Amino acid sequence: MIKLVIKDIKEFHKSIDAIGVLINEGLFTIDNEKMFLRATDPSQISLVDFVMPKDSFEEYVVDLNQDIDKVTFGINVNNLLQILSHSNIDEKLVLEIKEDKSTLQIELIGKSKRTFSIPLIDVSEQEQPLPKVQFDVDVQIPSEELMGGIKDANLFSSHIIFRIEDNKLFLETQSSKGKFKQEIESDSKNIIISGNKAKAMYPLDYLQNMIKNAKTVITLKLKDDMPLELSYTIGNAAIRYFLAPRVDSE
Repeated sequence: MIKLVIKDIKEFHKSIDAIGVLINEGLFTIDNEKMFLRATDPSQISLVDFVMPKDSFEEYVVDLNQDIDKVTFGINVNNLLQILSHSNIDEKLVLEIKEDKSTLQIELIGKSKRTFSIPLIDVSEQEQPLPKVQFDVDVQIPSEELMGGIKDANLFSSHIIFRIEDNKLFLETQSSKGKFKQEIESDSKNIIISGNKAKAMYPLDYLQNMIKNAKTVITLKLKDDMPLELSYTIGNAAIRYFLAPRVDSE
């Protein structure tokens, strides 16, 4: 049996939404220390790596025997998000998988107790290796600063160039509609840049989805024309994405 009790339902909702922006069906794994998921989106352009440690939960009951060190279960992420969207901020969330492992029972406990059940589904269990990239640059930037730049860039193009040079981060787009360029210096507005130079282009729609739940500092790791690593935290949960570059220029 698995029973997870979550007090901060808002943060959990955001964490699951951060997964749901890329995949509709997910294979979650639970062991004695954490709940986690790693999956690529259907187009294979991006990967999400999610980890929620045991201490994020008010109650964490995972019955494992000596022969099994983890439990996996597949769910329709969109179905779970629809239920979470009906929750209230003052409610407690209980997730439970019974011995038959056929359904995920979801309880919302507040002034009343509401119970939902959704079927567990078969999701192929495939090892998803992380990209092996020796990044040249790390950027730590407040989420609202990056969101603003990406929103502006979206006026003119479907792709954005991240360029780091002279201890500055440049956000650039160019198309027949026009050009956009934002220059952000290190140490301004709590922005920290470590490393020398890097330049790569990425799809804006993926980036917008990836950062929409971020409310803290976002870490970007870059290397010329290589996958981007983008990460942040939601409460105690860690969200990390990898996004393939577009190598050709617009």
